[in-house]
Amino acid sequence: MKVITNFGTTLGYTGDELRQLVHDERMRMDKEKEQERQRKEAEQEAERLHKEKEAEIGHKEKEKEAEKQHEMEDNDRQRKFELEKLKVESVTKQNEIEAKQKEAELNAQSEK
Repeated sequence: MKVITNFGTTLGYTGDELRQLVHDERMRMDKEKEQERQRKEAEQEAERLHKEKEAEIGHKEKEKEAEKQHEMEDNDRQRKFELEKLKVESVTKQNEIEAKQKEAELNAQSEK
């Protein structure tokens, strides 16, 4: 404030005019400080929101990846089940064929 007082004095301000100049300059500086504080606060809020959005996007991507992985595991289990089912059906068919062949052989031997 001393600088402002000296500046006002240099410009020829005295008494009430000088006090008003100092008061006005103090008010202007306070207003600038408040605007700067609000600007920084707004920047911080914007940065916080940006980080939250990025975190949310990352979380959603992780959920999608986990869901995709789960789906792949389910598909793999289903394929393994179907393969085992085919093996069992194949063995069952083979056993039926062998049983029919043995039955035919027994019938052929009993007819002799």
